[in-house]
Amino acid sequence: MCKTSGKSTISDNLICVCENLGWTISDLEDGRAELGKCSPAGEDFSFVTAIEDFVEGVKEYAAHFDIDEHIEMWIEARKSGGSGVPSTRELVKDAEDIDAMLRELASVLWVRWQVEGILKQ
Repeated sequence: MCKTSGKSTISDNLICVCENLGWTISDLEDGRAELGKCSPAGEDFSFVTAIEDFVEGVKEYAAHFDIDEHIEMWIEARKSGGSGVPSTRELVKDAEDIDAMLRELASVLWVRWQVEGILKQ
């Protein structure tokens, strides 16, 4: 069962898509939504997108997710004394997995959004 209350103008079907793929979605009450999911290596990964163009925002984020930049962010955190940062090898695999998670989310949302548009006609 999908939790759909408090998500502004994002359709219940799109919220269910996110939740069925393991993503949490939170309304930030400023016209944006935060989507989050735990990565395979245990990173509490999240990003924020506009509610108004929700599907397009997710697609854009997924298309511009930079695997190398993500890895570098965590290597810098480790160099700065951050604890619990996995090995570089694990960071690479996890960043690739996050990229796949984002692409899957964007793809399934896009298909569902297209279906909703067809059904409204």
